[in-house]
Amino acid sequence: MPSIKKAVAKKAAKSAAKHTARGTTSKLRRDPMRAITLLSLGGLLGALAGWFAARTATGTASVSTGS
Repeated sequence: MPSIKKAVAKKAAKSAAKHTARGTTSKLRRDPMRAITLLSLGGLLGALAGWFAARTATGTASVSTGS
C-alpha cells in the first residue's frame, strides 16, 4: 500500500500539470501570437539555463583565473 505522502504528492503533481495545461490552452486561445512568443522565449531561456547548469555540474565549464 503506497504511503499517504506519496499519494498526496502524486495528486498534487497531477493537479499542477492539469492547471498548467488549461492555463496554456486558455492563453493560446485569447492571444495566440503573444502566448507563442512568451512560451518560446521561456522554453529557450529554460533550455539555456539547463545547459549552463549541466556544464557547471559536470565540470566542463571554463573557469577564468583572471591572470
